[in-house]
Amino acid sequence: MSQDLWKSNSDWFAEWFNTEAYHVLYKHRDFKEASAFTRLISERFFSPGGKRLMDLGCGKGRHAVSLASSGHEVIGVDLSENSIASARTTHVDQSGLSFVRADMRELRTHFEADTFDGVLLLFTSFGYFENDQDDEEVLAQVKQILRPGGILLLDYFNLDWVQSQLVGHEQVQRDGWSFDIDRRIHEGWVEKSIRCESDEGVKSHAVERVRALTANDLKKMCELQGFEKLEFYGNYQMDDLVDSSPRCILVARK
Repeated sequence: MSQDLWKSNSDWFAEWFNTEAYHVLYKHRDFKEASAFTRLISERFFSPGGKRLMDLGCGKGRHAVSLASSGHEVIGVDLSENSIASARTTHVDQSGLSFVRADMRELRTHFEADTFDGVLLLFTSFGYFENDQDDEEVLAQVKQILRPGGILLLDYFNLDWVQSQLVGHEQVQRDGWSFDIDRRIHEGWVEKSIRCESDEGVKSHAVERVRALTANDLKKMCELQGFEKLEFYGNYQMDDLVDSSPRCILVARK
């Protein structure tokens, strides 16, 4: 296998998340499932409504709009210009919802301390950075903008499940695009190499890299920043985390 297949820039996410190919590949993400999950989150952790929440790494806002429809003031934050522009256009009529383009490592330049009741990092929107210090900085800044007693909800993959279910190679056809996808777990990263080609002959290549973090790794990182009362769940129905769970959802309090 060619070494170039896994060649990646440290800031791969900044370019890849802003492309047409990325949004075509992942357009099948289930809005109905997202809405059910956020309603459950709202009822369990942010009831009654009226809380100030941040959907950090919000993409096009499918979770943010659901949270806002539950009566919360929601700010969606994402690095991708295209995602933020789409979210603003798509959800323009939803009250209590706004979007800000920002780097999650620089939250303190956009938001005041002690002003959010909850910050949500959903659908593995964490663990992309090359340096451990950057991930630590994200958690430190999240803690600073949370009010005392505020909640961090971090939705990550369950590494045990990923290892057991890993599909090494597949091809996908979707909306005029062909995707040739390879996956591996390598040197502490879960990696996905994606070669894309449109029907018009436009070609691109991206390598997604997310840290292969366990529940214990996430726990230690949060405790290092002073988060307390950590709980873990294993799916979007908020059942307990076990080895066979598809997700690792951490809930912690400031």
